[in-house]
Amino acid sequence: MTAWLRPGRRTRAGRPRNVRLPHLRLRNVHSRNVVAAGCGALLMVLLLAWQAAMSAGPSPPAMPRTTLSPPSVPTTPQENCGGNDAELVVATGDDVSTGSVRREVIEEWNDPLKPPADPRAKLLELSGSTDVRRAQMAALAQAGSCAYDVLVLDVAWVTEFARHGYIRPIDLDDQDKRFLSGPLKAGQIDGRQYGVPFAADAPLEFRRLDRRSGGYLLQLDDNEMGTINFLETIELGGGKVLDGDDRTAIVLDRARDDVWQALTSPKRTLSSTEESADVLRESLRMDEDASVVAFKESKAGGRPVAYMRNWPIAFHQLASDPRMRDSAQKLRFDVHAPAGPGGVLGGSVLAVSRHIKPAKLAPAMRLINRLTSPEVQGRLFACGGYSPVLIEVYERYEAGRGPRCRRQNGSDITDPSLDELEKLAAETRKSIEHARPRPKSPYYAQFSELFRRCARGVWENKVSRETFFASAGALEGALNGRVQDDRPLCGKDGT
Repeated sequence: MTAWLRPGRRTRAGRPRNVRLPHLRLRNVHSRNVVAAGCGALLMVLLLAWQAAMSAGPSPPAMPRTTLSPPSVPTTPQENCGGNDAELVVATGDDVSTGSVRREVIEEWNDPLKPPADPRAKLLELSGSTDVRRAQMAALAQAGSCAYDVLVLDVAWVTEFARHGYIRPIDLDDQDKRFLSGPLKAGQIDGRQYGVPFAADAPLEFRRLDRRSGGYLLQLDDNEMGTINFLETIELGGGKVLDGDDRTAIVLDRARDDVWQALTSPKRTLSSTEESADVLRESLRMDEDASVVAFKESKAGGRPVAYMRNWPIAFHQLASDPRMRDSAQKLRFDVHAPAGPGGVLGGSVLAVSRHIKPAKLAPAMRLINRLTSPEVQGRLFACGGYSPVLIEVYERYEAGRGPRCRRQNGSDITDPSLDELEKLAAETRKSIEHARPRPKSPYYAQFSELFRRCARGVWENKVSRETFFASAGALEGALNGRVQDDRPLCGKDGT
């Protein structure tokens, strides 16, 4: 059952009614003088939907080389922008936590924590696909809609949304030291903060303790997770694709063997050991959820599975399954940060729509303050597996004082023990601190689709070494808004 269909739980009583969390505020943003007719806005929505469909399906036919321009964002009269004045809409992806914890903290904010005059917060779950969710959010922003007030935005899309004018800059009131450095910088674009860190993500290696031999699963399906895993395969293997402060310089050099060897190696070095395991070809059809299922079953395509790369949230998905515990309730798996730097930083930030109605600005910031408080961050981690962005939460676990999940009576979910949470917190923080961001480019989506197509082509034995390295210029062009299309580079025919 999806999170959208899962019923919410009643909140506990006895909380103070008003919560004052003043450390965040919005910066003033001057409206741009952009002329856009209603038909133009509709055209942009249709164009974006077409782009999303193309990125999810076969490569489009060749077309003349063009340079992408930032889309015009209409100045829509606030009274005509849509939205509900009585609700503060928080647009997010599916709540993939065990127990719909994000929905619970929103419900608790509504009753009894929020100031009485503030609109009620409404969690609106969009597509579970990161790529499709980005397209949905961007399409409404381009149309001047204020249907969404607060966006739970993947860190990979912050640059696009900031530079295209979809979201507003935010002041953090010199509270930067509360946050882990990587998630904080992921929300900074051109020296300004556009996103408040909400959940951090970095890769972890999961090992079956009851099976010492078996294959290694990655997530190489044709979506954003595939891009992340191919980048990690190269960079954890000692190669390099991206460089520079914003990671927008392409450094694919055909004279170097490390990139090619890392990408084509059938082995993955195991964390904290000198051993290696075979990467299963079934990984080409795996996303996060499918690989968790295969890891639980300890097999994929009839082949044994002993290891898996996944996000920290997979820990709770596994720990809550009785099959993943022995008769003494000990976990049948272990978890470690990857061996060495090179993991890709994931996670999300809380951003405020540029089109939010003025009366909702202060309520939006009060809600964001609550969602980034130590209490909520600790609970999202302990009960749902969302990795915290606050240093304080990790330090509490390090000192043995981190929170455990206290679910209401009647819950059939097996929650991790304090010892298990302490281990998870330590390995997660280590991975986050070594992880590297994706390129800070408003055209990252174009880069992601092209890089993934070429890397998958290599794994499918359709793209040669020469062709893969020849993609360097097109990848750099994609990050700078130039569409590669004079020939089907890394397309179906391998050229």
